[in-house]
Amino acid sequence: MYEFRFPDIGEGLHEGKILELKLRPGDAVEEGDILAIVETDKVVAEIPSPKTGVLRRFGSAAGQVIKVGDPFAYIEVEGEEEREPDVEPGETGDRAGSDRMQPDDGATVVGRLDAGDDLLPPSDERTAPGGNDDRPSQPQREPLTDPAAASGPVPATPAARRLARDLNVDLRSVQGTGEGGRIRKEDIYKAAGVQTAVPVAAPPAHGPPSGSAFGFPLIDDPLARPVDLPAGQRVELTILRKTIARNMELSRRIPTAIVHDLGEVDELVELRAKANRNRAAHISYQPFFMKALATALRDVPVLNATYDAVSQEVTAYREVNIGFAVNTEAGVLLPVIRNVDSSTILAIDQQMKQLVAAARSRSLSADDLRGGTFALTNFGPFGGLWAAPMIYPPQVAILGMGRIHQAPRVIAGGTIAARVVLPVSLAFDHRVVDGVPAATFVSRFLELLCSPQELLVSM
Repeated sequence: MYEFRFPDIGEGLHEGKILELKLRPGDAVEEGDILAIVETDKVVAEIPSPKTGVLRRFGSAAGQVIKVGDPFAYIEVEGEEEREPDVEPGETGDRAGSDRMQPDDGATVVGRLDAGDDLLPPSDERTAPGGNDDRPSQPQREPLTDPAAASGPVPATPAARRLARDLNVDLRSVQGTGEGGRIRKEDIYKAAGVQTAVPVAAPPAHGPPSGSAFGFPLIDDPLARPVDLPAGQRVELTILRKTIARNMELSRRIPTAIVHDLGEVDELVELRAKANRNRAAHISYQPFFMKALATALRDVPVLNATYDAVSQEVTAYREVNIGFAVNTEAGVLLPVIRNVDSSTILAIDQQMKQLVAAARSRSLSADDLRGGTFALTNFGPFGGLWAAPMIYPPQVAILGMGRIHQAPRVIAGGTIAARVVLPVSLAFDHRVVDGVPAATFVSRFLELLCSPQELLVSM
């Protein structure tokens, strides 16, 4: 009897909530078959079976919270010596016997993975002075073990495993392009010879009015989708929501300063309108913001960095990986678009739409949330002008985008004319960044949007 304990599925988590059990006791199970759907503090993940055999029982029921190391499932495996479990089902996995049948040395049921601590901000103990973890935060970790050399299941995201089954693709024949060779959905599509289409986010079903007094729609972005909470009900926070709450408390400890500014973006509005003239799926403003951000971060690299409060070290990054806030029914998620500085606006728009669709369906992979070096939040589509964005530790800054609107501006000769303006708010960690580079960064960012010819070069 193989005792399969709930694993750390490569995200550095401590517990998960079982949303659905996919099999029943007595069912035959193949290695890689999905046993259950589990909500972690970061993603909704499928838990595949590490063995082929017969499922005898689960250690926990649907709806229960299970900790890493707790008995998860018992699988009768042909040819293996039967033994009694060293703890009873449901008992905490803290008392681990020497014969615990568990992946070793960092291996998990989805392959040999890193701890993935950078998916969400670290815990208070890790970043607060006097914490018990002195490792510096690194958005980009060392390459993982080559899947060909790793024992056990082929490293692949749960979504890739599901897609491989649907398309009848052998995972062992696929070359992964994720971290350390981990197989992603794109690799499965490529192996099957399938051309992928970019999903387009559905328009919001409800929310603020679709227009404004100035003719600029408030909801004009695939990210904009309000979330309702039932009135008059006591609702227990989900694991994701608890994690957000914990990390917002951590963010509040950062000595934060804010720079507000207002830029004229008439040319940007014109450029976007021309770009969308013959497009079925319109490009939002967000890819233009990201491209301008990447260029400005190249000019002021101190903002493209992370800070480790334990070691009191700053790490600056060559690559520009921008995490952008996506409002979902489960809470705000921050998927990451990598190497924005070397991507075109069209490529950024496609990646953004794919990630938004995945965030809304809770099908983001760990790789989609990992490795950000800067964060962007766009609250403008909901009608806000200014804000005090909360920094996403261990990053050192976040930029908030207000509502694009018309306003009277003084132009040459002292006359007043209507101009399209964009308010922005940059929150930065004053332990690392001073006011002058912060203001310089905001000025450069708005300069690029006010005269976006430079962005056209790589569109």
